[in-house]
Amino acid sequence: MSNYQYMHPSGKTVMRISATLITVVLCVLLVSVYLINYLWLNWFAQETMKWVLMIGVGLILLYAIIELIIVPKYRYKIFKYHLENHTITVRNGLWFVKVVKIPLFRIQNVDTHEGILMRKYQLVSLTLSTAGGNTEIKLINKDVAATLKQTIKQVNQDRDIENINE
Repeated sequence: MSNYQYMHPSGKTVMRISATLITVVLCVLLVSVYLINYLWLNWFAQETMKWVLMIGVGLILLYAIIELIIVPKYRYKIFKYHLENHTITVRNGLWFVKVVKIPLFRIQNVDTHEGILMRKYQLVSLTLSTAGGNTEIKLINKDVAATLKQTIKQVNQDRDIENINE
């Protein structure tokens, strides 16, 4: 298992920044609900609003702890991929780990996804499309992704040439 490749280490940073942004948005929404209730609509009594705030803060803290600390660490440990002998193996999941082996000649399309945060850290995610479904290789270096994409393309071209020559 030592020859497996992991997501890029800065992928953990991207996941943490993303979780931080979502946490901030949730905090802004909670404060907005409180201010709208207090200044304008009076949906809830003061005592009820206090409970809504406490539960909301608790849920936001729970979300922040899980998404900022636990999830990036475990996703980094669990996610692996390996390319060998015209087969790519992808190990993915958080709660349920799934290992997928795909012969390269079965791959019909390779899509790249590059978000704003991912672009800053030179990361992309590849989606490998086959007739049986899609598999994603997440948060890998842009150069590594280009090499993988080129390798898959080359294997498929070689296979097409062999089929034509037969």
